[in-house]
Amino acid sequence: MGKKLAIIGASIGQYPLCEKAKELGLETFCFAWKEGAICKSIVDHFYPISIFEMDRIVERCKTIGVDGVVSNASDSTAEVVAYVAEKLHLNGTPYKTLKSLQNKYYVRGLSDSIEGLDSPCHYKFEGLDQNIYPCVVKPCEGRSKKGVCFVRDKFSFNTAITYASEDNSSGIIIEEYIEGKELSIESISFHGRHYIIQITDKDSSSAPHFVELGHHQPADITAAILCKIEQVIPELLTAIGYTDGASHVEVKYKGDQLYLIEANLRGGGDEISNKLVFMSSGIDYLKCIIDVALNQFVEPVRISEPCYAGIYYLTKQTSNLLPFFEDAEGKDWLVEKKVYSTDLKESHSNYERNGYLIYRSNYKVKPNM
Repeated sequence: MGKKLAIIGASIGQYPLCEKAKELGLETFCFAWKEGAICKSIVDHFYPISIFEMDRIVERCKTIGVDGVVSNASDSTAEVVAYVAEKLHLNGTPYKTLKSLQNKYYVRGLSDSIEGLDSPCHYKFEGLDQNIYPCVVKPCEGRSKKGVCFVRDKFSFNTAITYASEDNSSGIIIEEYIEGKELSIESISFHGRHYIIQITDKDSSSAPHFVELGHHQPADITAAILCKIEQVIPELLTAIGYTDGASHVEVKYKGDQLYLIEANLRGGGDEISNKLVFMSSGIDYLKCIIDVALNQFVEPVRISEPCYAGIYYLTKQTSNLLPFFEDAEGKDWLVEKKVYSTDLKESHSNYERNGYLIYRSNYKVKPNM
């Protein structure tokens, strides 16, 4: 076998990463709780060790002599990767950076010094309503839009606080609501240098929960916004101390104003990093993640004729897409489609969906085409 790669987590989100490692001829060692360990069947070695038992993973990896540690599209596993890599003196971002940056309030403070990247007015909730309306209430540490709620006035404020407090001990941040179009920036960092790989347009539901309903690459943005993104995102990643790995930074823009929403130090979920980036840019994002971990990354080359790629999600909020899903069968742009149920449920977070459709074409595929 080739080099030895530790993979943290064995859920469906890590499966494409395991496949890529196998394709690259690497010997894979996967660590995860055995229940729901989808990746167990594809890796060379599986260890039923919870990802939260980080020191046990370190000791086993030390015995194995792994050459790198990876995961993708998960905040929890990204922290473990940083911890294990640091303990074994392998390539990665310092653990304290990953740990501290789970706190959205802390990230807001770091971004204030980046010229050209604005932050919404915000404060940490400590029992008092400071009357910023409209606003967004969210857990200081949270993921997949869980606990996020829009507040239009003081009458709905307490309800939003209760909603954000469920299963949350990290505190609550209150932010001014920013109108505008939402984007995410998919980057790879190596030894402190940052490379923007792709920019993603997002379809989101309306208030109160702003659930993500679709992603499209490349984003339809002006040259001015593109230039600003290319300037401020590397500065932001440097300011927060991120040195090695994938990142998924969410922003909004209105006119020429660019606002930071969140900085996620891992590849984007919802198939963004697993499939869409490669389909739209020709850059093998998963290979980049692995190469960074193995300390052998080389700046990737984008294909000369980029394609359009995207994903639509089926929920009650997107019930109008049902005919589009039905008509997609047999189309040359259809990559993958799954419908779990046509009894559509309203989605309150990115975990609640009834199906999806992935496309790739030389144009952006839209339902009304």
